[in-house]
Amino acid sequence: MTDEEIVGHVQKGDTRPFAELVERYQNAVYGMALRFTGAPGDAEDVAQEAFLKAFRSLPSFMGEAGPSTWLYRIAYNLCIDWLRKHRRPDRRSSSMEESAEPSDGRVDLEAGVIASEERERVRTALAELDEKYRSPIEMLYYQKMSYGQIASVLDIPEKTVETRLYRARKLLRERLGGA
Repeated sequence: MTDEEIVGHVQKGDTRPFAELVERYQNAVYGMALRFTGAPGDAEDVAQEAFLKAFRSLPSFMGEAGPSTWLYRIAYNLCIDWLRKHRRPDRRSSSMEESAEPSDGRVDLEAGVIASEERERVRTALAELDEKYRSPIEMLYYQKMSYGQIASVLDIPEKTVETRLYRARKLLRERLGGA
């Protein structure tokens, strides 16, 4: 069953298929929350809240974005809210260490490019980036989102996503001592 079909069933009153949507996206939503919160318990709370909010909002879902993009937007907003309430800068790098590796074989930001002893430097440099640069990088490499999905989640034009990713990569290279 596609995401759109699941949404259609839930909107018609059959809530059972929603569990399939949760199962499909729970790791990605939890991973995003873990990178923001740095604590497994807090990440579980944020992820659970994201799915509850999505479930409650499904009757008004209009389909302007895909269900997955809409769900990531909800999760991202909850993560930003969590950060505003619980700003803990020392937790960012530990969340990167605990985050799950991409499961679809896509090369992440670190794999194959930086030797294992350099990974901590990358994590630290990424954690030090301003949120407007860090979020698109994390969404692209850790959440495996397309530029269009990132634009939709962040509510910015796709060209702005490209610009922020370019700038983020440049800042990372500078911080890591590259050209």
